[in-house]
Amino acid sequence: MTATTTGVVPVAKRAGVGWGDLAWLTWRQHRWAIAGLVAGAAAVVALALVLVWRVDATGDMQGLFGRWRFISLGSVVMLAPIATGLAIAVFWAAPVLAREYEQRTHLVVWSQDITPTRWLTGKVVLLGVPAVAVAVGVGLAARALVDSINATSDRPVFELFAMPAFEAVPLVQTAYAAFGFALGLAFSAVTRRTVLSMGLTLGAFIGVRVVVAGLWRPNFQTPLFKVEPYDAYRQQWDGPGDGSWVVNSGFSDAAGNEVDYPACSNTVDQAAYAKCMNDNNVLFFTQYHPADRLVPFQLFESAIFLVLAAGLLALAFARVRRARRI
Repeated sequence: MTATTTGVVPVAKRAGVGWGDLAWLTWRQHRWAIAGLVAGAAAVVALALVLVWRVDATGDMQGLFGRWRFISLGSVVMLAPIATGLAIAVFWAAPVLAREYEQRTHLVVWSQDITPTRWLTGKVVLLGVPAVAVAVGVGLAARALVDSINATSDRPVFELFAMPAFEAVPLVQTAYAAFGFALGLAFSAVTRRTVLSMGLTLGAFIGVRVVVAGLWRPNFQTPLFKVEPYDAYRQQWDGPGDGSWVVNSGFSDAAGNEVDYPACSNTVDQAAYAKCMNDNNVLFFTQYHPADRLVPFQLFESAIFLVLAAGLLALAFARVRRARRI
């Protein structure tokens, strides 16, 4: 009888779930949303580069594919910095947690020695960082087109304090994308319902953007006040052309007090109109922000959205940590 010695082969134990596993899982779960947004952003960037090349080569902003078609194509690029942040908020971030809660797939992940905090951190890093990168790329492409078009005219076609020039810089795009992602994530964690979180995110994102851009931005600093005599060409006045942002204008007396539209408006002749205005000491006032306030305004607005993003992320983490691990 032959004795054989059999050795026991030790079984290699897997050392927990790593970041690579989380990255793979995140990609599998969200690959279509990621691919769709990246493909859309890439198309916008490519279109912007073609338009920039054409404008730079011809010096004519209306020289590509005919006037109206160019304006249509250009509008796509100009709206992209706004639409990108909204798309990230509604279609990228809002469904992230809600869909997991609805399908209860989060319980499968949590059962693999992954804490809720680490699980959410993986979502933020693996989805949030690419979202910001996409927004920055779109913003840079739009800004390149803005600069090319503005270079074709003595006066800026796109005012630097207005959409899209104000938004199309990396810092502002980073802030918008971070805010949109955090907003969608917070609603997703709170409601745990995909459609509801998407709807709330859509309304909240638009509402906050409108309030900040329309109500707060003009008052980040006190506008400068300038009073000038009226002349025959003042009715065609459309801004100083030096990059300043005019927030209000009208008629005033010599002390700078605003007055109603004067009776001189019934005068048909331009020269007589100007004489009537001067005879009645009616002046033209302007409230404006000079061009050197552009960067401080962009910094201040970016800070607002980054602070909001931090608060919303804190809310999302708090909600997830309190979730019951059943």
